[in-house]
Amino acid sequence: MSTVSLVQLLYVALAVVMAGLGLSLHPSDFGRLRNQATPTVMALVLQMAVLPAAALALSALFGLGGYLAVGMILLAATPGSITANLYSHLFGGDVAFNIALTGVNTFLCALVLPFLGSWALAHYVGGGEMLPILLDKALQTISIVVVPVLLGMAIAAKAPRVAARVDKPVKILSAALVVIFSIAGIVKEWETLVRGFSQVGSAILIFNFVSLIVGFGASRIARLGRPTSITIAFQASIHNAIQAIYVGIAVLNQPVAALPAAVYSITMNIFALCFGLIMVRSIRPTRSLA
Repeated sequence: MSTVSLVQLLYVALAVVMAGLGLSLHPSDFGRLRNQATPTVMALVLQMAVLPAAALALSALFGLGGYLAVGMILLAATPGSITANLYSHLFGGDVAFNIALTGVNTFLCALVLPFLGSWALAHYVGGGEMLPILLDKALQTISIVVVPVLLGMAIAAKAPRVAARVDKPVKILSAALVVIFSIAGIVKEWETLVRGFSQVGSAILIFNFVSLIVGFGASRIARLGRPTSITIAFQASIHNAIQAIYVGIAVLNQPVAALPAAVYSITMNIFALCFGLIMVRSIRPTRSLA
């Protein structure tokens, strides 16, 4: 199976999971978004300013240059992935907030990424190429999130008993999909990952860690609720790496520029799973005391 086919299959699977996720949501969940201006702004600033700055610093720290450094900036400039919603669903995040945040973040990053990418090209490579605005990719991502969720919510409104009955199986399916596609991605891109890790592995691992810690830590310092903090951590650390890979290979015709995102597409799931399990374990003592 080709990488493109694997990605397409992943999108179909995620659409099914997002529909199942919609079964547990109610329109009132989204009504709360009116009072979430602070976490929304915080998440967007982290995504579009702090993380690109971190990628820039790490490129300098590890002596990355040329298209590898461009790839780091492209990765940092990509929006949160659809799977961030999935992790929020599995590990106690605010799912409605995550879905709304994914939509806004994806659209804004589609506008910002070309400018950051073009600056990186001029800075690290010396070219004057201007990257195109990828609104079609943004709309594709949003449609995979929004349309299935709305379908699931409609089913829940018509058949609430059915929605309640399938909630646990959907979570099990979601967790299984994360594991299956993570393993499939590792097996399929093993040679690329080994080559890429030898070049950018250390920088990518630190970028993973920084994204999670800054997302969760800044939220807690701002005294945001635990579910919102978990959501922002996932949104900041689970990037749409496929978009960065697409730009590196299809737009720039430079596979080296896609290496950071290729490595990150695997490591981000490992970090996210570990973080999610830590979040789950950290609340068990409190529940048992209750």
